[in-house]
Amino acid sequence: MIGNAQFIPALTKPYTYFSFFKESKDNEGFWLRFAAILAVSGLLHALSFFAAFPSFKVIHFVVSAKLSAPELELLRYLLALAGFVWGILAPFLVIQAGTLFLYFFFRDVGYKTLFYVMSVIYILCLAGMAFELPFQFTSGGEEVVQPLGLGFLGVLIFKHGFWQEFLNFVNVFTVWGTAVTYYALRQLSFKSKSYCLIITLGTCVFWTVLFSLYAALVSGQLV
Repeated sequence: MIGNAQFIPALTKPYTYFSFFKESKDNEGFWLRFAAILAVSGLLHALSFFAAFPSFKVIHFVVSAKLSAPELELLRYLLALAGFVWGILAPFLVIQAGTLFLYFFFRDVGYKTLFYVMSVIYILCLAGMAFELPFQFTSGGEEVVQPLGLGFLGVLIFKHGFWQEFLNFVNVFTVWGTAVTYYALRQLSFKSKSYCLIITLGTCVFWTVLFSLYAALVSGQLV
């Protein structure tokens, strides 16, 4: 797909990196790195599910089952295994969704190149998960406040609901990802700078609102 794919320069020097970026039939480097993304995603999701087990074991059907301590421990590992499988599938779903969304506005960039850009952005999602893990192991919660963002402010201002979830998504990693996306599109597309900026910011707001609504609805606390 992409020749000589380099994720770290794409994240740290996006303006320079994508200015020299050329789509190639040579897929050297990309799929190996993408496999690493899948492996890390699976591991982080497995650890996340394992850490959040205390919040799962109080679910009604688990309590009703009256499982013994060994059975609960087995269930915890099975849950972690399910998290690993989900972690393998999640990158495909997230990256494909983001790629298709951007492709609607940037057909000139090409689907394969946009897929590569979204793969780079997904690495930042994984970095965000890694920073949340210690808090999950401490609290045992399924969801925790992102330490490098406005999540704590949301907790202080709002008791629960959409706005708390929204502010939790406003963090170092989403801002970083938005910046990388903008510089990538600016270099790869023939569209104007203002067009790239508006679509990038609009895309970020759209997905943040969508995920915030979903998280609020799942928790039963929309408002």
